[in-house]
Amino acid sequence: MKTDSVIKVEKLTAILDDKIILSDVSFKAYSGDVTAILGSSGSGKTVLLKHLLGLYPGEGNAVSVMGLNPSQLDEGQQKHFYTRLGVFYQNGALLNSLTVGENVALPLHQHTDLPPDLIERLVKLKLRLVNLQGSYNMFPSSLSGGMLKRAALARAIIMDPPLLFCDEPGSGLDPVSLASLDNLILNLQKLLGMTVIMITHEVSSIFRVADRIIFIDQGKVIFEGTLPEALKSQNKALMEFFRKGRGD
Repeated sequence: MKTDSVIKVEKLTAILDDKIILSDVSFKAYSGDVTAILGSSGSGKTVLLKHLLGLYPGEGNAVSVMGLNPSQLDEGQQKHFYTRLGVFYQNGALLNSLTVGENVALPLHQHTDLPPDLIERLVKLKLRLVNLQGSYNMFPSSLSGGMLKRAALARAIIMDPPLLFCDEPGSGLDPVSLASLDNLILNLQKLLGMTVIMITHEVSSIFRVADRIIFIDQGKVIFEGTLPEALKSQNKALMEFFRKGRGD
């Protein structure tokens, strides 16, 4: 049984505009795993992610990420905390006015004092890792959807974070591009030794990459366990989620 939890959430409740979004949510995510947080639209996945990133405050010590409550850190602690995690956003969040190389380099310029020539070498290395050789001087507007995703992934891992958050990374991709991105994330996770937290509704992605499943329904965790345990579960909501995702 694993004990090395990177994320620990205990009895987290979130109320927004007088509406209960999360109710008594508790779960753990372990070092070296790919943990998929699942749930239908409106289940509370995005609100949970924002608590894990410290964008929403949690009461007391309900949220622990790498041993810290991100919403209770001072400015200096926050800066160090954010250098230790990467975030792969759903829409890529690249700046259209900057080249791909400049986009990927942003975290290095913001958080380090590395010389420009070293930053350029590091950026080109990460672009090679995501199969985007030759895109350094291109602009986001000239990239395909799959290439945009990979450029955003390169930026998310530029600081070699031990923890990577992926927010609906495969959204909008065709099945072939989705499978390619999943395999890339899995290969990078193993190569860089990262722990990955993936918010997704893509059942095919879950089957390819997930070690553990956290299933949220109407703001509550109704299943927590390994992928094989999830596939054997008799939980009706979870079974229906998998059934719809497979098109049964």
